[in-house]
Amino acid sequence: RRAGLAIDNSRLYRAAQEEIKERKRAEDHLQFMASHDALTRLPNRTVFTDRLTQAILRARRYPNRIAVLFLDLDGFKEINDSFGHVIGDRLLREAAERLIRSVRASDTVSRLGGDEFTIILPDLAEANKIKGIAQTIVNALAEPFNMEGYLLSVTASVGISLYPLDGDDADLLLKNADEAMYRAKKRGGNTFQFYSPQELA
Repeated sequence: RRAGLAIDNSRLYRAAQEEIKERKRAEDHLQFMASHDALTRLPNRTVFTDRLTQAILRARRYPNRIAVLFLDLDGFKEINDSFGHVIGDRLLREAAERLIRSVRASDTVSRLGGDEFTIILPDLAEANKIKGIAQTIVNALAEPFNMEGYLLSVTASVGISLYPLDGDDADLLLKNADEAMYRAKKRGGNTFQFYSPQELA
């Protein structure tokens, strides 16, 4: 009888452990979905703002430069309208993967929504490094996307703002990178543009 009780207790223990693991997996999934974009699985705006704020705090303590990139896919709306949302979503996922491959492991790529992405490049000492990464991104997204046998082309307009030159908080840096992106788009897209208040005047 004791052996039977021991077996029952062991089963109950295993069942309880499995239930705890399942609950933990569900909690982890909910936490991930709350902080990441469901389509691309990139960090969302909340995580972007938090990481940029943390990067600014570090840069104040150990003086260094931060670049914020705001990019928009030129021609994406036409592809989405012509080929449908399924193809459009696949293209966005592939674009997200290309962005991740174009930057360093310490950088943050996030999706704000639609075809708008942002990137944080922390701990940068040289402006030339920023130009190199921005050009790598532009080149990567200019390569055709093979979507179910269709070779589809988009390009990227990239705006860049710098800490501390163009702002000392996350909201201002994002706003100025956004304005620089529109300057790049007005120049025909497929390029990057640094924020310049003189050009906006």
